[in-house]
Amino acid sequence: MTTWSLETLAVLADHLQQRGAPRGELMALDLNPKPEDRGWRHRRQEVLAAWLGEPLAVLTGHLVQHGFIHALRDDRFHPPGLLDGPLGTFVRQYTVRGDERALARLASRPRPWLVQLTFIPSSPAVRVSDTVRDALIAATPHLQECHLLGSRPPFDAFAHPTVRRVYVGQGHLPASGSTLTVPDGIEVLGTPDAEGRRGPWVEDAELELALEAVQEQFDCGRLDESYGADFAAVGSLPALLARLRSAGLITMDGPSIRLTTAGRVLRNLEPLRAPRTPSMPSDLGRWVLWAETRQPVGEASSVPIKSLRGHIQWLDACLASAPLQKNIQDTLVRYRRFLLDTLVPAGEHEVHAFDAPGALAEAVETLLDLEDLDREFFPEGNPLAHDGLGALEAALGSPLDSSPARFHLVWGS
Repeated sequence: MTTWSLETLAVLADHLQQRGAPRGELMALDLNPKPEDRGWRHRRQEVLAAWLGEPLAVLTGHLVQHGFIHALRDDRFHPPGLLDGPLGTFVRQYTVRGDERALARLASRPRPWLVQLTFIPSSPAVRVSDTVRDALIAATPHLQECHLLGSRPPFDAFAHPTVRRVYVGQGHLPASGSTLTVPDGIEVLGTPDAEGRRGPWVEDAELELALEAVQEQFDCGRLDESYGADFAAVGSLPALLARLRSAGLITMDGPSIRLTTAGRVLRNLEPLRAPRTPSMPSDLGRWVLWAETRQPVGEASSVPIKSLRGHIQWLDACLASAPLQKNIQDTLVRYRRFLLDTLVPAGEHEVHAFDAPGALAEAVETLLDLEDLDREFFPEGNPLAHDGLGALEAALGSPLDSSPARFHLVWGS
């Protein structure tokens, strides 16, 4: 099933149920979602447990839709190891940022349902060997579309027999202008502003349409049936919804998709309720904030985050104008208080740990995803531009990392 509709899903669900497979009943339940019905929710969880086992069903059941993971992103919203577990077989679209190892991991087992892949190189120097590329081709027999973001494709040729379209991060270009060699019949298109992005470029109109569609239709199946054709340029509607979830604008609970409070704020359905914070002190001088990168023992290093004054100004701008969920707001307020009440009195070079590093890493990733959607919440010329936010992300690492997040101040120019 390289393409799907509600009808083809229903046929597959019947086929699986006739074979006694729990996944078939799960698909049938998701095709007729009743999220307000306690009996429906209870039965869905029972079927998930019969298919995946109780622990995995509890951990990942909210991500499963119609017996698939329609769009998986390698981010904080997806448990580690999901790609390598039983559900990894049923991923249909995958977005990953990294180097050759990320694609080798994907190619380590068959991905018979994967139809779309977005690869975001972690640096312009990333290259993928012919061995890993060929293993990827063999593992994805029904792949139809690739988005290879970054300044250049990670390999020179991609002779996949079923791929029909490849997007490369080389701006608007015809196939003749691409540095990627592909067989005849494969369309190669440029992706504007691909460098450093966390997914394909999204126009404001596409973002607004997606949020409006979720507001009108909670059923992800009917949502894609009604609106899916409008989102081919951004990969697909499921891929865009996964990004909106990372940005905190929607929530997914199996086949049910809803706007979050932040999403409703963005749609002007609710007012933005900014938390109150004390005024920024006027005597911050030339303090520069540094973070200790969370690395194994013996590999510690520090990175500058930017001036403390600029960093506080940026935090205040986020809290005042960005559509954020309350848990994200609360984390940023705690972090601001830590900077002013703990680090400033401590003085130069004294290292202190922030007590919620995972929550802070989650907040930073949410802000990066909001920025990536080009939401103009942050003032032009902000002292903490995207590179400063990226430095903070690099220092914090994964939200799943339990090691402390340590910071200190240095008197700079």
